[in-house]
Amino acid sequence: MKPMFSFSGIFHDAQLRSEMGRAAYGRAFRHGAGRTGLTGLMAAGAMLLVATPASAQEAADVRLALLGDLSILKTKDLDFGIIIGKTAGTIVMPATAAPTCTATGGLVHAQKCQPAEFLGKGESGRIVRIKKPVSDRIELIGPGSNMNISALTLNGAPELTLVKATPGYSRFRISSANGIFTFRLAGTLNVGANQAPGKYTGTFNVDINYD
Repeated sequence: MKPMFSFSGIFHDAQLRSEMGRAAYGRAFRHGAGRTGLTGLMAAGAMLLVATPASAQEAADVRLALLGDLSILKTKDLDFGIIIGKTAGTIVMPATAAPTCTATGGLVHAQKCQPAEFLGKGESGRIVRIKKPVSDRIELIGPGSNMNISALTLNGAPELTLVKATPGYSRFRISSANGIFTFRLAGTLNVGANQAPGKYTGTFNVDINYD
């Protein structure tokens, strides 16, 4: 699977411009029996388009991921899109399949509003425990002061039914008949006053245990 492309950045009104970011492809890895860890990655990079001769040929890569039992795979990166404004405020993103981002403090939000999305495979009726990033926040680094994403939320509906939410691991029951489930992570992006324009990126870990 080729890397996905997305827009990301913060722009002041007088400096509005389009920038293309590239989201990196993630892969799952296993930590011992019954435990799977995954690093979700938000990444941005420039994309340069150049003209090619009419007779040029291009090669295409073919990739696939096989999802085994008691495993997890990142399918989409967390992407807050483009934010315009000079005032302090927030961008609130719900962890749903088709969310709408809500801007506060006079900020304007455009383009992407995409929660991080993960695909898992277990057994129907089995309990899974999912742990959010440490301190319930994700740090973003860019050209200005660091920003953070707080108030992180998990949502696995309809394939996961919430049993109990805690500050550490939240417990879900796999409700899909085939044991395959999708869950999402989102939160609130906190933007500072006069935040320097540019791309801001960060990484985070999501841990999952099968009981």
